[in-house]
Amino acid sequence: MKSYKPKFEFNTSPKGGKSLRIIPLGGVGDVTKNMFAYEYGDDIVIIDCGVSFPDSEMRGVDLVIPDINYLRDKKQKVKAILITHGHDDHYGALPYIWPELNVPIYSQRLTCGLIAHKFEEHQLDKRAIKELKITDTLTLGVFKVSFYQVSHSVPDSTGIVLETPVGTIIHQSDFKVDWTPVNGQKTDVGRVAELGSKGVLLLAIDCLRSDRPGYTLSEKQIEPNFAKIEEQTKGKLLLTLITSNITRIQQALNVAIKAGRKVSLVGRSMENNFQVARELGYLHVPPGLIIAQEEIKRFAPEKLMIIISGAFGQPGSALSRVANGEHKFVQLSKNDTVLVSADPMPSTEEAQGILIDNLSRFGCEVYYSASDASLHVSGHASAEELKLMINLARPKFLMPIGGGFKHIRAFSRMCKDLGYKENEMITLTEVSPIELSVDRYKILPPIPSQNIYVDGLGVGDVGSIVLRDREHMSEEGIVVVVVPIDGSTGKFSGEPDLISRGFVFGDEANDLLDGAKEIVKSLFLDHRGGRLDIRYVRNEIENHLQRFFYEETKRRPLILTVIMED
Repeated sequence: MKSYKPKFEFNTSPKGGKSLRIIPLGGVGDVTKNMFAYEYGDDIVIIDCGVSFPDSEMRGVDLVIPDINYLRDKKQKVKAILITHGHDDHYGALPYIWPELNVPIYSQRLTCGLIAHKFEEHQLDKRAIKELKITDTLTLGVFKVSFYQVSHSVPDSTGIVLETPVGTIIHQSDFKVDWTPVNGQKTDVGRVAELGSKGVLLLAIDCLRSDRPGYTLSEKQIEPNFAKIEEQTKGKLLLTLITSNITRIQQALNVAIKAGRKVSLVGRSMENNFQVARELGYLHVPPGLIIAQEEIKRFAPEKLMIIISGAFGQPGSALSRVANGEHKFVQLSKNDTVLVSADPMPSTEEAQGILIDNLSRFGCEVYYSASDASLHVSGHASAEELKLMINLARPKFLMPIGGGFKHIRAFSRMCKDLGYKENEMITLTEVSPIELSVDRYKILPPIPSQNIYVDGLGVGDVGSIVLRDREHMSEEGIVVVVVPIDGSTGKFSGEPDLISRGFVFGDEANDLLDGAKEIVKSLFLDHRGGRLDIRYVRNEIENHLQRFFYEETKRRPLILTVIMED
């Protein structure tokens, strides 16, 4: 029997012509790792270049970045990378991908500042970063590019307009329609309406909250809610949020100023983003407000606000260390308050839940958005805002981006209510290029694509975690640490056991593993009882043993920790 591959092609008229190709290099059915390539003839323009963060199964992985294999034999066609805004899931992969492409990077002022900081860390050439004003236009091969302002949870967020030979494309990444934004940056609905009156072929638009009815609340409501909690706090106020949410950091500073509290920034990403935003004038910080971590103990707790990174419970983050009693400068007491002003991403819900449990064990008040919705508002548009943008743009075709598959389905249902037919909506379930002409589109067969893992300085160099681990074990050996724990108390229910293969042998092995066993035991001495943060414990065991084994043998075996709860 003759086999065939189905082709998806939808026409709105019998006309034809040359087509534009759209390649979703990252972010298909995924909130993160956003990266889209627009290709026409010999010209390619890339929009966004973001990372994803590993889930609990991706052991040893720091970041996940898009697969750019499609571009490798087309690098000479790539004219530029355009970045919509300063969130890691839209620009964080640049230090790993840009060196291979080596093209100009264009964005707005704050975003350029955040990118430049990452380039400094990676010792890359910052001259590739080109700062634009919102009114600037670019000509990149056949593409004429312009921008318009939108509201989001980080300043200088934009929509991008591509005027192409087949028609006008609007690429509207993360946004919401906030009429009272804290930073004054409203979504330019007038520009969208102007584009719609001239004709828009395709609107690619953020669909993350398409399943939420109504409107997303204004960011402006956050400050008075922070102030209420501050007034009730007798000790230190710890506030954690997404570190690039500059407008929310400003609202926290405003509360601290009015209450007479000093502010300390804790956590590397928090300090870095704060410094960039401050230097560029996006934060109002009176002299004497900020103190160093080392000065925290010099001030009475009721005179302190600590803005700290680690809102998602990431192992090793500043707040995770505080929650486990391991931070050098920040310790909690029952008079303190912790305010978690960030909803977890799908892969971090469990970790944030354990973080909140561990913080609560100190007897302090812990507020979080799942229990109090007033502590966090989304930066993404809900259904009514999406309908507004669609009705203003009046595109021939729609493509939902930046959401999971459930959001894509909700978006499709919503658009049908607006009168759009199924063949006027481009919905992808795989990394498939799209061919778009003036009157039709075609979804091509999927292209080979995989997650590219970043582990330290390595970028996709072993293809998968399994291969990396096999290589590591062949060179350095493996130590398996089995730790029996009473799930109700968090205490040992038996002796920890260490099993070594391919690492050390004989009498030397017995002495070394006995010493390692004592280190494992010592890590549990200060545990006060109750539920353990398993991810944090694994991280601590592996970090301490890595240092111990290297000091003793100058070798780094792969360490696998198995927590067995009774």
